[in-house]
Amino acid sequence: MNIQKLSLRNFRNAIESDIEFSEGVNVICGANAAGKTNILEAIFYFAAGKSFRNCKDRELIRFGNDKSNIAMRFLSGNNSIKMSASFSKGGRRVIKIGESAPLKMTEYIGRFRAVIFTPDHLSLVKGSPENRRRFLDLAICQSFPRYAPTLSEYNRVLAQKNALLKRGNVIDELLMVYNERLASLAAVITVNRKKYVQKLEEEAKKFLFDMSGGKEDLTLSYQTQAGDFETQEELREKYNNLFAEKMHSEKERFLSLYGAHKDDFVVAINKKSARMYGSQGQQRSVVLALKLAEGELSYKLTGEYPVFLLDDILSELDKDRKDYILSKTTGRQVIITGCESEIFESKGNKIFVRDGVVSSI
Repeated sequence: MNIQKLSLRNFRNAIESDIEFSEGVNVICGANAAGKTNILEAIFYFAAGKSFRNCKDRELIRFGNDKSNIAMRFLSGNNSIKMSASFSKGGRRVIKIGESAPLKMTEYIGRFRAVIFTPDHLSLVKGSPENRRRFLDLAICQSFPRYAPTLSEYNRVLAQKNALLKRGNVIDELLMVYNERLASLAAVITVNRKKYVQKLEEEAKKFLFDMSGGKEDLTLSYQTQAGDFETQEELREKYNNLFAEKMHSEKERFLSLYGAHKDDFVVAINKKSARMYGSQGQQRSVVLALKLAEGELSYKLTGEYPVFLLDDILSELDKDRKDYILSKTTGRQVIITGCESEIFESKGNKIFVRDGVVSSI
C-alpha cells in the first residue's frame, strides 16, 4: 500500500497544499508548529475516520474558514484509489471513495490502512485501558472491516442503556432487553480482541527480543470482567449472568459498569508489569514492538503492508532503536516527521513545511 498524492485545502494551518510521496521513506522536515503533524493527521483520517489527536472535525478547519477538504490517491494492489473528505463548521462530514455517494465509516474502513506512532503512544503501556482498547479496535477494524458494525452497534446500545440508567426509576424489563443485546455484542467484541492480542503477542515478542538482545520477553494478557471462556456462546452466557448479577449496582450508580467497554490487556516484560516496573526506555521499546507487530499482522491478514506514519519519534529514540525501526520498515512506505533534515541525511524523499506551506526537493 502506497500513498501517491495528498491534497489539503484549508486543513489546520494549510491553505492549499499538494504533496507527492515516494514509495519508500518520506521525510517531512520543519520547525515546531510548522504543520508537519497535520499532514500525518490528514493521512490517518482516511484509515480511522477521525483524527488521532481525538479532536472534533470542526477543529480540523483552518481558522477563519467555514469548510475544509482533504483528498488522497493511493495504490492498493494494482488499484489506484482516491478517497476524499470534507468538513464544515456546521458539523457535516462527507467521505467518498472516487465519485461515490457519501459513505458511513463501516463502508470505507479498511480500504486504506496505516500504522501511526507518536510520542503520545507511550500511553499504550502506562496510560488508561481506554487507550489500549482504542488501539485494538482500530487495528482490528482495519484488517477486519466487518468488526466495525458490531463495535458501532455496541456503542450505540451502550449509550441507550446509559441514558436509561441516568434517568433513574428504571424499568427492569427494558434494562434486561439492553443487557441481552449487549451480551451478544460484547461476546463478539471480546473474542475478536482476545484473538488479536494473542496474534499481536506472537509478533511483538520477536521484535522486543531483537531490540533487547534477547534479554526481554514480552507477554500480553487479555482481561475481561466475564472471566475465562472457551467459546463465544459461553462468553455470551457469562456476560448475561454478569449483567443480571450487577443490575442493582448499575441502577444505584446510574451507569453501565460492566461489559466489553471495560476490557483491557496487561503488558509484561519478563513476567513483570511494564507499566509498574518498566523503565521509560523499556516502555518505549514495548510500544515500538507493538506498532511494528501491528504492521506485520496487517500484512499477514490482508496481504499488504500498511503505510507507517512516524510522528517526531526518532528524536525520542537512541541510535540503536532508531536504526532498528528504520531497518524493520525497509520495503514499506514510511512517512516520518522531524525538525531537522540533517538527522535523516540520505534517507528518502524530503518534504519541507513552513507555516503550512509545503515544498520538496
